[in-house]
Amino acid sequence: MSNKQIFQVYHGPRNVRYGPTGVDLSDFIVSERGIDRPAERSVPSIKGWLMRGLRVDPQTSDITINVIVSRATEGFYWELMPVQNSRVWRWYLENALQRGWPLALVPFVHPKDPGVQTNMDDGEEPSVEVNETSVEEVNAREDGGVVAPVGIQPGGVADEGETVGAIVDEMEREDSDNERVKEGDSSDDETDINPAEWASEDFSGLIVSEEDSVRWEFKENEVIQGAIYSRAEDMKEAVKHFAVSLHREFWVAKSNRSQYEVRCVKEKYGCPWRVHVYKGKWKDYWTVSVVTKHTCFLPGVQKYHRNITCAFVASEMYAHVIDNLTYEPRSIIRHIEETYKYTISYAKAWRAKQKIIEMRFGTYEASYDNLPRLLGVIEERNPGSSYEVKKFPSIEHPGKSVLQRAFLALHACKMAFVNCRPVLCIDGTFLTGKYRGQILTAIGVDGNNQVLPLAFAFVESENTDSWYWFLKLVKTKVVGMKPNVCLIHDRHAGILRAIGELQFGSMERGYPGVWEDVQSRWWMHHMGANFFKQFKNKELMNIDQRAAAPSTAVADPPQALGPLPTDSPTLVRRIGLEIRKFSQWILHEPKEKWAKAYDTGGARYGIMTTNLAEVYNWVMRGVRGLPLVGIVEFILHGTCRYFRDRFQAVLPSMPNNSILFGAFMQKKLEELRKKAMKHRALVQGTQQHRFEILCQDKAGRGIYRKRVKQECVLKADGTCHCSCAKPKLLHRPCTHVIAVAAECGIPDAVYVSQYFSKQAIYHTWSGEIYGFGIAGEFTETNDEVLNIPDPSKLRGKAGRRRTRRIRNDMDESEAGRVKRCSKCDEHGHTYKHCPKDKEKPSAAEAGLSGSAADGARPTGEGTTSTRPRPRRRRATSSYVV
Repeated sequence: MSNKQIFQVYHGPRNVRYGPTGVDLSDFIVSERGIDRPAERSVPSIKGWLMRGLRVDPQTSDITINVIVSRATEGFYWELMPVQNSRVWRWYLENALQRGWPLALVPFVHPKDPGVQTNMDDGEEPSVEVNETSVEEVNAREDGGVVAPVGIQPGGVADEGETVGAIVDEMEREDSDNERVKEGDSSDDETDINPAEWASEDFSGLIVSEEDSVRWEFKENEVIQGAIYSRAEDMKEAVKHFAVSLHREFWVAKSNRSQYEVRCVKEKYGCPWRVHVYKGKWKDYWTVSVVTKHTCFLPGVQKYHRNITCAFVASEMYAHVIDNLTYEPRSIIRHIEETYKYTISYAKAWRAKQKIIEMRFGTYEASYDNLPRLLGVIEERNPGSSYEVKKFPSIEHPGKSVLQRAFLALHACKMAFVNCRPVLCIDGTFLTGKYRGQILTAIGVDGNNQVLPLAFAFVESENTDSWYWFLKLVKTKVVGMKPNVCLIHDRHAGILRAIGELQFGSMERGYPGVWEDVQSRWWMHHMGANFFKQFKNKELMNIDQRAAAPSTAVADPPQALGPLPTDSPTLVRRIGLEIRKFSQWILHEPKEKWAKAYDTGGARYGIMTTNLAEVYNWVMRGVRGLPLVGIVEFILHGTCRYFRDRFQAVLPSMPNNSILFGAFMQKKLEELRKKAMKHRALVQGTQQHRFEILCQDKAGRGIYRKRVKQECVLKADGTCHCSCAKPKLLHRPCTHVIAVAAECGIPDAVYVSQYFSKQAIYHTWSGEIYGFGIAGEFTETNDEVLNIPDPSKLRGKAGRRRTRRIRNDMDESEAGRVKRCSKCDEHGHTYKHCPKDKEKPSAAEAGLSGSAADGARPTGEGTTSTRPRPRRRRATSSYVV
C-alpha cells in the first residue's frame, strides 16, 4: 500500500504578497508531485531533488525551502517558515496532518554565497562554515541566545513564543535531543532512501493544478479502507450506497461526533461485516478505518431495502425534482425501481420530495420569517420597488408576529406599465403547500399582447378586505396617476365589493374613495359559467357569448339589443327562481360590464377575458406548493426572463423604419388590409372626409350579394369615426377606415394607438431587474424567529392536496353534455354504472319467484337472466324566451 503524499510546489520568479489571511502565493506556478513516505526523507535529499527538478546549478545557486504554517490560536493566519533541518521537516509534517495545514513547498532560488561551504555527506543536515560573522550574531551566541529571524523579534508578551519562528525551532530542537537521548538514537546513523523517481532531472511529470486539491474522493458504490470524506453526510450516503449495491442491510451500531460504525443486520447469525469511520482530533474530515466482508447469503429477491431511507431518496432525486418541480411521487418510485431494483412506498416518495423542497428553499416556517427580509433586499437591490407586509401579534407565541399578508411590485415592472395599455387583469390562485393561502396577481398587457407581471401578494384568503388591501396598493404603488385604468376580473363577491369601496368609499368600514376613475369589467368566462348555471343550456350560452361580441350593426351611441333568436315556447326556466326567461336574464346584467359593444370609451382595449392572468397562474402551477421564498424566487427569475427574451425579440426591429408596430399588430393590420380590398368607398362629405362604405356580405351566394353599409369619417385631428364602433372600442382602424384611408392617400397607421408601437414595446422591456442571490439564500432558520405563519391555516387534513382549481358549470358545458342516468334520474353517471344496481340481489340470491326471499335461482318460463335495455327518454326543452 503506497504512503505517497501529494505536495504542491510553488515555484517561479514571483513575489510573495500578503492579504487578510496572511501569505498570498497566487502569482506563483503551482505543480503537484507525490513524495513517498515523506517523514523518512531528510532536508538535503529534498533540496537536491528540488534543485534537479528546477534545473538549478548547485555550483552557482542554492535553494531555501519554505513551508506554509499557521501559528494563530484562533482561525488561520498563513506564513512562510524556512525548513532548516530534518527535525523541523518532521515537525512540520506531523502538525500539518493534525491541524489541516496544506502540504506545500515554496523553494526560493538565490545565488550561492562564496563564503559559505556546504557539506551534505553526513546525511542529516549540512555543516556550514562561516568565514565572516556579524557582531550581533557573535554576541547572541556568546549570551546563549537564539538568533531570531529578521522582522519577528521577541517583545516580552505572553505566549509570543508561539509566533516567533526561532523560539519554536529551538524548542523543537530540544525536544528532539531529549527523545534521541532516551531512545539511544542518533541522526548521524540515518540513511537516506531516495525513490527512483526522484532521480528524474526535470519536473516534466509535474501536473499544473488550476484548482484546489480535493482529497475526499471515493469510488462509486464502494467504501474502501482509507477513504476520506469531507462531511458526515457524504460519508453516510456513501455507506448507504455501498450497502444497497451489495443488496445487504445494516444497522447503526455507533454514531457520534467523532465515530460512525454500521454492522450487518445478520450479525447475530455470525456475519462480521462492519464499516468503521472516525474523525481524528484537529481534523476536518472523516477517514474509513475498518471495512470487512459479508459472510451471510442473500435470502432471495427482496422488494424493500431498509436503508433506502427518505434522506437517501432525497439525495438521489434532488436534481430531478429541482429541475422539474412538477415531478410526481410516482415518478420517484419508478426511478428508484429502475436504478436500485427496490421499491418504496408512495408516502416515502412524497416525504422525499418535501425534503428536497426544504433542502433547496428552506422550511415553510422559516420562509414566513425570512420573507420580510427577502423583500427588503429585493427593494434595496431594485431601487423604486415597493413591498409591504401586514402582521398581527401572536397569542400562542408572545413576542412573535403572525405574517398575514405580503405585497411586492418591482420597479422595472412599474416603469413598464407606463408604456402599456391601461388594462389590468386581476385574479387569484390558491397555495398548495403546508399552509393555506392565496396569491393575488395583477397582470398588464404590452403592445404585443404579452403578459407583464406587475404586482403580486400573499394573503390569507380571497375576501373583500384582502382584495381591497391589494388593489389599494396596486393603485398607490403601481398605477399612480395613470387615468381610466380598466380592471378585468371575475364576479367574485369580494372583488366586486372591494372595487366598489375603492371607487365610492365605504361609510360602514370608514374607507374613502381612492380610485374614482377606475373602470370595472367582467371576465366573459365566468359570465358564461353563471349563465350555464342558470339555464343548463349550451346553445343559449353560445348565443350569450355572441351577444357579448361587438356587432357591426350597432349604431353610435349603441342602442338596445335587438330581438334574440326565436326559440321554442317551451324554453321556460325551472319554476321557483326569480328570472325565468333568457331575455330577462341577459338584460338584467349591466351591459357595459360584459358587452364589448357597450364598453364605455373602449376601456377594455378589446380584451374580453382575464386569460392572461389565467395563463400566468397556470405557469405558476408547479411552484404554488413551495415555501414563500421559493415562490418569490420563481416570480423574480421568471420576470427577468420575460424582460430579457422580449427585449431581444423587439431589438432587431428598431433600426427598420418599415416596421412601425409589434408582431401582433403588424399581422393584424395585414389581415385587415386584405379584407378592406373587398370594400368600396363612396365619397359623401363636402368639407369632411366622410365616406359611405359598401361591404360585401360574407354569407351571400350567387350573383346577388346583399350589401352592408357603414359610414366613416376621418377627422382633421388624426382621429377617425366609424359606425361599426370598432376603432373606438379596439383603438385601431377597422377595415372600413382602412379602405377610406387608402382612398384619401392617408396611412392607416396613424389611427393605431401608440401603445402598439414598437417604441412602446421596446421601452416596456428595457428595464433591468437584479436578483437577491448575492445577499444570501434566505432559506435557513434564524436563531431569533420574529414572524410565524398563522397556525389556523395549517393543513391538517390527511390525503392528497388539491393542486387544480375546482371545475365549475362552465367547464362542464365545455366538456359536453352532463351525464344523467335514465334509471335514477341522477346526474354524473349513466344507467350502465348506476349505483342502485349494486343494491339489488344477484342471481344466486334470487329464488323461484325471482326475489331474494326464496334463496335460489329463478326457474321456469317467464323469467330471464337479462334485462332489456331501457328506452332512453328524449330530451325536451323547458325554457322560453
